[in-house]
Amino acid sequence: MKKLPVGLQNFANIIQDDWLYVDKTEAVHRVLTSGNLFFLSRPRRFGKSLLVSTFRHLFGGKRELFKDLYIGKHTDYDFEEYPVLQFNFASLGYKVNDLEELLIEQLQQHADGFGVVVNASNLSGIFKGLVEKIAEKGKPVVILIDEYDKPIVDFLKNTEKAKENQAVLRRFFSPLKDLEARGHLRFLFITGVSKFSKVSLFSDLNNLKDLSISEFSHDLLGITHSEMLDNFAPFIEVAAQKYKMSKTEILEGIKLWYNGYSYDGKTWLYNPFSILNFFGEYKFRNYWFATGTPTFLVETIRDQHIVPQELEDVKVSDTFFDKFSLEKIEMVGLLFQTGYLTIKEIKQRGFERSYILNYPNLEVRRAFVHNLLEAFSFQPASTVGGALINMQEGLETGKPQLFVEQLTILLSDISYHLLPPAKKTNGKLIKPFEVWEGYFHTIIYLATSFMGLYVQVEITKHQGRLDLIAETEDFLYLMEFKLDEPAKNAIAQIKARQYAAAYQNSTKSVYLVGIGFSKEMRNVETWEAEIWNN
Repeated sequence: MKKLPVGLQNFANIIQDDWLYVDKTEAVHRVLTSGNLFFLSRPRRFGKSLLVSTFRHLFGGKRELFKDLYIGKHTDYDFEEYPVLQFNFASLGYKVNDLEELLIEQLQQHADGFGVVVNASNLSGIFKGLVEKIAEKGKPVVILIDEYDKPIVDFLKNTEKAKENQAVLRRFFSPLKDLEARGHLRFLFITGVSKFSKVSLFSDLNNLKDLSISEFSHDLLGITHSEMLDNFAPFIEVAAQKYKMSKTEILEGIKLWYNGYSYDGKTWLYNPFSILNFFGEYKFRNYWFATGTPTFLVETIRDQHIVPQELEDVKVSDTFFDKFSLEKIEMVGLLFQTGYLTIKEIKQRGFERSYILNYPNLEVRRAFVHNLLEAFSFQPASTVGGALINMQEGLETGKPQLFVEQLTILLSDISYHLLPPAKKTNGKLIKPFEVWEGYFHTIIYLATSFMGLYVQVEITKHQGRLDLIAETEDFLYLMEFKLDEPAKNAIAQIKARQYAAAYQNSTKSVYLVGIGFSKEMRNVETWEAEIWNN
């Protein structure tokens, strides 16, 4: 079996040292022969830097590296050599403070490397002069820009600094349209995680082709199922043996955990980083999720009172994908840009298209929901993890009391965090945070959702709306919640409105569960459960 290139981003090293390489050069050739100015956004750890490196070696004329790949064997690509300027903004450092100075330093390094002198004093002028001087030597320039948005996304909590860096980047990109019009650019490829509006960064590059949700580039990054079978066959066999499963069964597990990304609603992709790590360890873990901390995201969802249930099966239109801006960061847009949501379905009605977004796979869903539960409960990961194990045991064994006991643990700290004492500031009384009624519902929803149970919330019945249904292999739980009312009222409502009638023929034991929450206690005050006699 070939070595797995976990974390490797240099195309030449992977090919020359015979690491496993999933051949993407058919899609690369498709891009090369369709234009010369491109933009692509994809989540972190999705292969963007390796793609940029591939372009670098193609335009560097390294034909020998591609002789056994699709572009070398099945196309007439000429591998002509061009001068290449490559920028990786991730290399500038975390939360870079003087972006303009560092970019000017990089431009000067390129000037020294090409043996040219640029007589300009500002960022735009230096960049423009550099490309002109290089192109005057005989060939137009290839410009490759990786992680272009890092100087902005590093400062999403500091809008002023983010806007300052945004202005610097706008000056950096501003000469590109004129350079292309004058024939000085052979190829431009810009990639990053986020897709900021063209007005904010690329206002002059109105001929920049966006590949982000284009069917044209659906498989440019990520691993398709056929590529999985072709490239990882021996690894799949080993995994099947280790788990004592058939090949079909182990593939279903891998697909459930790591497949599911899509940018055209038809092609389903595995996360490359997760797949490589899985076949390196043969353990189902949160590989991709663990490389980035979504603290900012989950705390923002909590603090803005965004209901987590509403982040699933989100319906958006075409305009959604072009509205990401610093002035108004929309959470669903941010989750899509960063890879926590992906396109699950595209509907075409006449000339209009609509999209349905959801979590791509089990890896992302479980890890993100766990992080949300930590944020909403203000509990550490260890407490949340232990509570979830016990709650699941309670539901799967018909012991709702165990479920409720662990729920009280998850809710035990919200009073301290969400209801600080009232105080006066500048003579004005600041009222304590008032817990919204849906908060308790959210905690229960996140807990049951993480367990992988079939969960429905606020289900509309013919006589009203039931708060939550949770279903295990042997049990069905119909839950109703009350705020500052006894749990017996919740049970009475379930019965009065005949919520259980729909399950008359169910072979499962049906539990009616009522939970009474107290505003004063900020926790469960009373609860009752009984088996429905159908």
